[in-house]
Amino acid sequence: MKWCREHWKLTVAVGVFLVLLVFTLVSYVNQGSDFWLGRRVQGAVAFVQEPVTLGGNAAATTVRGLFQFRSILEENEALKEENARLQKELTEAVLSQQELQELKTLSKSLNYVSPKDGYHYVSATVTAMDPSQWYSTFTINEGSQKGIQKDAVVINADGLVGRVFEVGPNWAKVISIIDEKNDVSFQVFRDLKLLGVLSGDGKGTLTGYMLDDQAPVIKGDTLITSGMELYPQGIPVGKIIEVTKDEDALLQRVKVKTAVNFSNIQKVTVIIAR
Repeated sequence: MKWCREHWKLTVAVGVFLVLLVFTLVSYVNQGSDFWLGRRVQGAVAFVQEPVTLGGNAAATTVRGLFQFRSILEENEALKEENARLQKELTEAVLSQQELQELKTLSKSLNYVSPKDGYHYVSATVTAMDPSQWYSTFTINEGSQKGIQKDAVVINADGLVGRVFEVGPNWAKVISIIDEKNDVSFQVFRDLKLLGVLSGDGKGTLTGYMLDDQAPVIKGDTLITSGMELYPQGIPVGKIIEVTKDEDALLQRVKVKTAVNFSNIQKVTVIIAR
């Protein structure tokens, strides 16, 4: 007894263990019965098992959640890679389509001047423009290394753009026909005997006059280069949008909308005399 008093904690623990052991044995022997002691044992065991079971279920749920989260992350990364691949394919397709359109555009511009006339051509991209809303002057990415010289004629798929006024080894500056310092002689496509001269008005359009003040020109007439000066014959210049009589100067004046959209030029062709 003295030993039990000195080691009372151990004694209590052993006693509780023995009691639980007896209850467990009795419960096992009386499984399925309505024995009073068996019900008490089952209640005690259930009381102990509940927090253990809940803790175990929570741990299992946490582990499953971790694995599911990892799976979601892996799926997300796979979707990102697939999206990047599709975006790359789409970009390449759009670029290919744009390059094809540019080739078609440049090939169309070559129809204005026949190679038999002693010209060859250099395609170029606009790399810089003046700060105005129109391409009055701009820079292209080809120059003397490709044979471009001052006063070389510049066109695009829509018609006459202008001429080169300054050249470097791999660049050139272009002054467009809408600049006030640029003059273009023209003829009316409907009747090639009708001639005139145009220059830029500083507002994105062209103004000029007919050499014959009685020339029967009308609104909507298409104008092309006459070939009498710098520009080869037959390049579209624009359409007449207004015809007025200047009685004091005895001139028939015309206002022309350009064939080229000078607010958006990307590709041009430079015509070089051989």
